Amino acid sequence: MASRADGENAAPRATRVALAARIALYLCLVVGLSNLLLVDAVDRVLLSHVRNGVAALAAVVLSPFLKEVTAVGERVFVGPAAVEIVNGCTGVDVGIFLASAILVFPAPWRARLRGVVLGFAVVLVTNFARVLTLCVLNATSPRAFELVHVYVWPAFISLVCLATLLIWIQSTQPDDV
Repeated sequence: MASRADGENAAPRATRVALAARIALYLCLVVGLSNLLLVDAVDRVLLSHVRNGVAALAAVVLSPFLKEVTAVGERVFVGPAAVEIVNGCTGVDVGIFLASAILVFPAPWRARLRGVVLGFAVVLVTNFARVLTLCVLNATSPRAFELVHVYVWPAFISLVCLATLLIWIQSTQPDDV
């Protein structure tokens, strides 16, 4: 015969198991999707076009404001200074972390999919602002470029992702947890 204490422990235990399952699923999604970025075929078919597109768009946006701005493949030149857009500069990797968190949250699937699309949009726009500022800094202040590239922008994009996730969670009605 089960005592009242056993019944009270069953709900928290089920909640802990569900949370552990969501954490495991999150880690699997992050590792699996991130590893897709390392597959040569994915790089050739998808990511190279993203890198080239980011570089070309950056050149278009910067050219009215700066002299001698060109994009050559994955590189943006501002005068002789060049910034190369690599996979870590596209925002796709950060978007994977955010999308994975949204996908494992206990919410209706329609809300999750909307969150993934909107979350990726926020990440890509923020990352594009990052690329623009880094192109300008690389041409005008290489020391500031290193500081901003290595420390400021990674922290800022992480905060933007966290804020985006928290705002999405706040605006979403969760399913039973």
